[in-house]
Amino acid sequence: MLYASPGNPQSLKIIPLAFTVPDCLKPVIVEGFTLAWTKKAAGILAEIHKATGCSGNATHKNLPYASLRGLLEVGLNDLACTQMNLGLSSFDLNGKAGQDPRPFAYLNGGNSEAIRKALRPLLNEWLTGYLNPFAEREEVAPEVLERLEGLHETGELLKIDPLPSQVIPWKWSEKTGTAESRAPYDYRALVDYVARAIAGNEIFQGLGPMKRVISARGSFTTGMAELMTKPIALSQKAGEFSLVVKLEIVTYPSLHQPLLKIEVTKRRWFTNLKPPRFNFGNINGFVFSEDYGDRAFSYKVLCQSQKQDKEKSWQWKIDKDFEVLRRKLHLSLKTTEGQNINPEQIALGKASTDSCKIMLTFRNGLQEGQHGIKVGVPEIDKLEAFEAISDLLKPLGFEPFQSYSEIKWKPKTGHSAPDNSASRMINLPTLLSAVLEHLQKGGDGDFTSSYIEKLDDTELNRLLKKYFSLNLSDIMGERKSLKFKGKTKKQFQELTKMIEANQKIVGKLYPHQRPSLIIFYEDELQREMKLLEAIVQVLWNGAIEVMPNRLPANTHGPRILLPGANLKAQERSHERIKAWEPIVQQLALRKQRTFCLVLARKFYPDRNKKGKSSPDDRVNKPSTHQALADLAGSCVQFILPIKTNKNQENLKLDNFFHRGQSALKDLLYAHSGWVDNVKQKVDHWLEATPIAQRPKEIIGITIVRKQKGRTRGSIESTFLPIAVRLKVETGECELCCAYEKGSYLEKTPWRKFPDAITFISKISPVKLGTKKEVRPNRFMEFVKEIISTSVEEGNQPLVMIDSSNCVQLWPWLGDRQLDAHHINFKTHSGSPIYEHMEQEWQGVRLIRLGASQFCKRGKVC
Repeated sequence: MLYASPGNPQSLKIIPLAFTVPDCLKPVIVEGFTLAWTKKAAGILAEIHKATGCSGNATHKNLPYASLRGLLEVGLNDLACTQMNLGLSSFDLNGKAGQDPRPFAYLNGGNSEAIRKALRPLLNEWLTGYLNPFAEREEVAPEVLERLEGLHETGELLKIDPLPSQVIPWKWSEKTGTAESRAPYDYRALVDYVARAIAGNEIFQGLGPMKRVISARGSFTTGMAELMTKPIALSQKAGEFSLVVKLEIVTYPSLHQPLLKIEVTKRRWFTNLKPPRFNFGNINGFVFSEDYGDRAFSYKVLCQSQKQDKEKSWQWKIDKDFEVLRRKLHLSLKTTEGQNINPEQIALGKASTDSCKIMLTFRNGLQEGQHGIKVGVPEIDKLEAFEAISDLLKPLGFEPFQSYSEIKWKPKTGHSAPDNSASRMINLPTLLSAVLEHLQKGGDGDFTSSYIEKLDDTELNRLLKKYFSLNLSDIMGERKSLKFKGKTKKQFQELTKMIEANQKIVGKLYPHQRPSLIIFYEDELQREMKLLEAIVQVLWNGAIEVMPNRLPANTHGPRILLPGANLKAQERSHERIKAWEPIVQQLALRKQRTFCLVLARKFYPDRNKKGKSSPDDRVNKPSTHQALADLAGSCVQFILPIKTNKNQENLKLDNFFHRGQSALKDLLYAHSGWVDNVKQKVDHWLEATPIAQRPKEIIGITIVRKQKGRTRGSIESTFLPIAVRLKVETGECELCCAYEKGSYLEKTPWRKFPDAITFISKISPVKLGTKKEVRPNRFMEFVKEIISTSVEEGNQPLVMIDSSNCVQLWPWLGDRQLDAHHINFKTHSGSPIYEHMEQEWQGVRLIRLGASQFCKRGKVC
């Protein structure tokens, strides 16, 4: 955070929002506890769960864990975090036989006898009020429930295990100097220790005490916690918000002690709620009770569908966890106006009372009108929180982190980058002026800067109607939106540079062919198609062949109107792909690089109900992608039609021009692996390095997984390691990967980026190895071969490795083992595979990239 004194706009100092502790601090032990089901209880609960799949039910029903979670949150004062399903998921209940059930709750205080005493009435209420009625509805045998009741009577339902933790200070590795936890739970114990020290105290003046949020997400090994203020209403502002303090425990290489990172954000609350519809998703809510000054209670509002006369309708529904909060916190069943408490009434604030605020977390698109509170937190509020937290934590031994230094740049260096004309966006007035002039006069990219200004409204309207079936009055803002004023500057010089850059890039990427762009569009979207076609003609000036083509019938639209409406998702997908077959066969025969831009709607008007709409069948988009990318070998990008204002009267043309440019650059350049000015950037940042020692290749190594990005948890089994390399001299991008083929490891040759991603999409199953113990060894073999081959070829590569995902496959990437002077490939048990790679990788620059945005750099010399 940047700190400057009031009235003096110059920077005084940088304040990192982080704390640490000295190595010599007296040890602090937290006597924590975990809760878990006993083996006997888990076995009976598994029987109940299994019984819900009888009587013709296709799937097993979830046990009522939400109600139990609510009871624990309110009834256990020292509860720090829980698992979402409380050990009652299908995975937990049907785990490997003989294994002890996993802990599902962590408490960071109290004693076992007090916890057991507090649990007894909570479990009794859950059994009699929630589990037993649920089991009876599912026709579970009474004797099964009696056995569970018997365990409760004898105290054998749950086991309470002590979990002591030395929260500070931590030990550190003698080899790397990096902090090491003594047990996996130490991250959680430390962050909850800090959260409890802050909870109940005021850190924002006048906003009252901070309340802990009891987490039900992630695992017990995750060092994150959250606190927030009660809802705040500003004068002359519509809506309320809370200030949120997020805490995270992280370790950095070479630091002896963990860092406590502080982030201050804002959580806005709904003031009204739109009627539910497809894809709105669930909403998180919180209850703030004056009777519980140190914590807030969470609940959910669900967006659920139900069938009525073969048609789906949507409704907001409060989840079962709220019912527990209502009973335990003595919340009213009705508003002061006599209406039932429902999500709409909660959003309006009518469910709250003087002693209890019931809120729903704001999300864009779900509320009528914009929120009156802006996002973001002023720096002064962050500083206020930092200073208040510093005062609270100082008696515990914490001190602000100071072991950092600012990177000094030479004069006239720093972050000045080479020209990035091809990466810019051209505003609406400039690009529309160029488009109209091009359509009227043709030309080679030499545009008149005042062309659109010289057109009066009548002539401008005539041209819009002639080329795009568009009236000036249809555009939001009409003529005003097309004028150059304020921040909307003339960009004709930038446009000329962009056209030249685009032609140069396409020439470098595809020197021996002219790529083609096919714009697939629906009949109702011809206006958008013509606009996109004209934009491509202007921005690429003939470097790309543009071919509009109607979408094949039966590929997009509502499920009910397409073939196989009653079939399952996979079978419907086969129907969509079948409809693409004639196009796919033609594309497969083409000898030139083909890009496909698919212009299709997300919602379609209901022909039978005015004002209603139905969503595009969820299998359509992935099926189109599979047909065009996997089968035809084309690069694919989707774009939605022009958006309208609230009343659907005017078109947001500026938004469409921006999205159109973004989609085209993503499709043509990102899908080709293009990075602007690679050589210029290497020469700029490594100016002091002799030319002969500069990298000739930049290599990035990570893993790709289906529908997932980075993760802090297990990476499971469906992933592939990939390596992407940029040739510094030419900017050419290539990719290779490794996967299991039969019982062997198959490594692909380097392919051009678009060819490689098409190849990867066809690999099935996406696996590096069937056996868990084999996968890390194969990953390390892949990494060694990639880097060692580049070194042998004299390319002196700069290698970036995504440690967030890959550390589970190559242990050396972890904070504890990271040592540039001892680069080793070892199994998790410590058995060596390849050692002393720093000797073989002479001249390699290694950059470890992590989710915490910290970069550990080292050069192997």
